[in-house]
Amino acid sequence: MYSFMIFAAMFLTAMLAATAAVVFAHAAVQARARIMGAEVEESTDGQLTLLKEEAESVSTIRVWRILLERIIHVDTLKRQIAEADMNWTVGRMVLMMMMLAMLTASVLGSVEWIPGVMTLAAALGTGYLPYGYMRFKHARRLTRFSAQFPEALDSLARAMKAGYPLASAMELLAMEQPEPLATEMRRTRDQWKLGTSWEDSLDALADRIPVTEVRMFAAAVKLQNRVGGKLNDVLTRMAETMREGSALEGEIRSITAHGRMTGGVLTALPVGISVVMFVVNPEYMANLFQQPVGRALVMAAIVANIAAHVVIKKMSRIRM
Repeated sequence: MYSFMIFAAMFLTAMLAATAAVVFAHAAVQARARIMGAEVEESTDGQLTLLKEEAESVSTIRVWRILLERIIHVDTLKRQIAEADMNWTVGRMVLMMMMLAMLTASVLGSVEWIPGVMTLAAALGTGYLPYGYMRFKHARRLTRFSAQFPEALDSLARAMKAGYPLASAMELLAMEQPEPLATEMRRTRDQWKLGTSWEDSLDALADRIPVTEVRMFAAAVKLQNRVGGKLNDVLTRMAETMREGSALEGEIRSITAHGRMTGGVLTALPVGISVVMFVVNPEYMANLFQQPVGRALVMAAIVANIAAHVVIKKMSRIRM
């Protein structure tokens, strides 16, 4: 109990200190922006540089940013957060992961019958939650983009066939297509308007959206700019190929649905039975946690259950 109170006090102190640092940093940035406002407005390059530096900021706390840049892969995390279209910084996500892991370890560590290995595993699991949520958002956004991309290519091909140049066709996509495709097309168009070549703008699009179809689209546009040709016919064939690939992937998912459902049921079944037995006869189940052999068996069952779930998931996954 005392350890939990000490941790709670340390947690509140750290949060207050972090909040004060963020407020101070924000006030300093605002004051600096007001002082340099005239110079920034006069220089477009300076404004772009300032916005770029702000967008690429790892954390608003300078000490925390320097520490993160030294001990973890900041660029990878920053790229993944940007691809997920989240307004988090790397410092915020790492801080949430650390706080959740410390809170879980403090709460479970105060329970005598929970072994240390289980406490460590639970702390690592809860600490992974912010990163897992970011990965979920990242995967869902890429899936939505991939589903919208064939229709966008058809619209782009029809616009170019009607006589629109590539810039105007991209403008139509930015206005008419749903999110997240409209946002990415708008970013690509804005980069081109600010003086970046179409090749560099499309390369940046392929970097933000790491999907094979986007790389193929970028390569097709760059090849057309170099050697010429009917880009609308190429885009139409690409859209048809993407639809056929999506249909094939859906068919594969329907075939492997039974295996994935079986894996989920077999993973949840031991947990459900354990919860029911705890409710019906808690004294009987308490013996597992009171004896060293029982705790070892519980840990072995948890590890085996997780390993079985991973194996079944790997077996039911078919890469195209």
